Amino acid sequence: MISLMSLFTHYAPPAQAQTKMTIAYSSIGPMATGIWMAKESGAFERYGLQADILLITSGPISVQSLIGGDLQAVSGATNAVINAILNGAPIIGVAGTANRPYHRLFVQPEINRMEDLRGKSLGVTRFGSITDNLSRILLRKHGLEGAVNVRQLGGTIEVAAAFQNKLIAGAVTSELRVTPPSQPKILVRLVDMGIPYSMNMIAVQREYYRRNPVAVENVVRAYVDGLAFLHQNKERAIKIITKYSRLTDPRMIEEHFNDSATYLDRVPRAEPDAVQTILEFMGKKGVPIETFQDNAIIDKLTREGFFEKIYKKN
Repeated sequence: MISLMSLFTHYAPPAQAQTKMTIAYSSIGPMATGIWMAKESGAFERYGLQADILLITSGPISVQSLIGGDLQAVSGATNAVINAILNGAPIIGVAGTANRPYHRLFVQPEINRMEDLRGKSLGVTRFGSITDNLSRILLRKHGLEGAVNVRQLGGTIEVAAAFQNKLIAGAVTSELRVTPPSQPKILVRLVDMGIPYSMNMIAVQREYYRRNPVAVENVVRAYVDGLAFLHQNKERAIKIITKYSRLTDPRMIEEHFNDSATYLDRVPRAEPDAVQTILEFMGKKGVPIETFQDNAIIDKLTREGFFEKIYKKN
C-alpha cells in the first residue's frame, strides 16, 4: 500500500528550472548597485534566474562582449549601447538606470575655474565611455573643446592613479579613489547643469530577447527588486556595496549608497530627452528612441502596478 506521503511525493510538480545567465556591469560606481543588490538579495533566483555577474570595466567593451555572445545581458553605458546600434549591432536596451548625469569633475587643487584647464589634460577610462562622453559635453558647453586634451587611461583605477601622480589635471567620474597627499576637489557637479542624460542601459541581444522574452523580463524585475532592497535595507545594502565597490573608507561607502539611492531611477525607463542628449552630441539628433530602447517590459510592469507593489513591500 502506497503511503500518503509517497503519493504526494510522486505527484509533486517538479521544481522550476532556472535560466542560466551571465550579466555584466561596466563600472564599480553607483550605476552598478542595482545589479549587485539583485544578486546578493536573491532577487535573480526569485525570478527564476541563475545569474552570474561580472565586472567588465568599460561600457564599449562590455557591449562588445554582449554582441559576441559571451553575455546574456549587460548594464553598460547608454552612449556605448547607442553607438553600437548605430553601427549595426543587433542589440536593444530594455531598461535604463538613470536619466541624470550624477558624475562630477574632480580637479587638482590649483584648478579654480574651467578656463584653468586650457592646455591641460582630463583623464577618461576609454574613448566612447560615459566618462569620455560627459567630459566632451562639459568641455563643449564651456567652449574648451579642442583646448583641453582628453586622455584614455583604461579604467577608473588607472584614472585615479594618473590623478594621484598629477599626470592629469582632472577627471569626470562618479568617484575618485586617491590617497593623501592628493587632494582632489569638485569643480563641477554635472547634475547641476540641468542636462538630461541617460547613464546606463540594461541591454540584450535582439535575438535572445525574441527567444527568451520571459527571462529578459525577469532580469528587469529582479533589477527593480534589487533597487527596492537598496531602499528598504540600508544596513545590508552598505555591506553589499562594501563587498563589490572595494571601498574601505566609510565616508566614501556612505556617499556611494547615497548616490545610488538618489540617482538610480525607481522606474528604469530611458527617457527620450535623456537619450536625445547623447544623440545630439553624436550628431544624430532626432533618431527615434525606439531604435535603441524597447520599453515594452517597463510598460507592462507599469500596467501591472509592479513598481508600486515592490517599493511598498516590507
